[in-house]
Amino acid sequence: MMPVIDYSGRIPSLRKGLVKRGLDAFLVTNETNISYLCGFPGKDSVLLLTAKEKYFITDSRFIEEAQENVKDFNIKLVRASTYETLCALIKKSALKKIGFEAMNLPYEVACRLGKLAGRQKLQPTKDFIEDLRSVKDPAEGELIRRSIRLTKKVLAITIERAKPGVAENVLSRDIELLFIKNGARAAFEPIVASGANSSKPHARPGNTGIANNSFLMIDIGCSLNSYNSDLTRMVTLGRVSDRFKKIYDIVRKAQRLAIEKIKPGVRISDVDSAARRYIQSRGFGKYFGHALGHGVGMDIHERPNISKCSNGFLRPGMIFTVEPAIYLPKFGGVRIEDMVLVTNSGCEILTA
Repeated sequence: MMPVIDYSGRIPSLRKGLVKRGLDAFLVTNETNISYLCGFPGKDSVLLLTAKEKYFITDSRFIEEAQENVKDFNIKLVRASTYETLCALIKKSALKKIGFEAMNLPYEVACRLGKLAGRQKLQPTKDFIEDLRSVKDPAEGELIRRSIRLTKKVLAITIERAKPGVAENVLSRDIELLFIKNGARAAFEPIVASGANSSKPHARPGNTGIANNSFLMIDIGCSLNSYNSDLTRMVTLGRVSDRFKKIYDIVRKAQRLAIEKIKPGVRISDVDSAARRYIQSRGFGKYFGHALGHGVGMDIHERPNISKCSNGFLRPGMIFTVEPAIYLPKFGGVRIEDMVLVTNSGCEILTA
């Protein structure tokens, strides 16, 4: 049975945030955030949320779909322009301070809306809804688990197909087709990188055949029922060098040290540091440049960011990747990536 998402608690959580920020209302324009708050999967729509009202604003292309799928919202049809519809609602509700998604609303649009709204003040905000999304409820967790199960299935098939002479881009294409055949889609272009090509964190698959006595980095994930997964494994073909074995062991231990650190209340930057310090202690610090991980949910990259610059703390329900790496130019790289769930007492490795 498909898990049922309960949207009823999301607007109250957002409204609590409005009070903390001193806002009368919030304008939601990011499509993923709109879907998160009301379940609407379409485009070209906006939400205006106040202390008392929930407005869903769309045009004639999506009005019927909205009326069928968006529950408990006051649905408004745009007859002339979205700007005019919004301004009418702002004036009707006597709103004085309206937050908007600064990373999503173009500057020109914000300026135009500000002029039309008159004296009402638009307040740019960042990561407001994204912070709410960073903690998953049980239904979201189950949808992510289903996405992971399919990704592991496709990975196992891909590893079987990874033979000397097979081109990276052939495997990458096959991964995408396998996801489609199973009712999903690739969450990103699959990374299939052999030998020296794997020293590039986001290597593009080439048409050169995979060499024997070499190694292969496979980074894949899928989007299934609106939720994503992300997983990286190293595959060896024939014999590999002692140098590869050395960096693989270092990366594996760095990941273990980071995962052992994960539990509620831990500063996020400390999780990154647990892996980074170990890699540095083994002399490879400069070859690990990116963050340790990222949240995964409705977007393949979302909050929380697991990096040395993150000042937040872990909370139960957060789901993110742990992916330490070492990239040696001209030789190749090792990245091991798993997804974890923060539990009430520690963490669960979802991709184990």
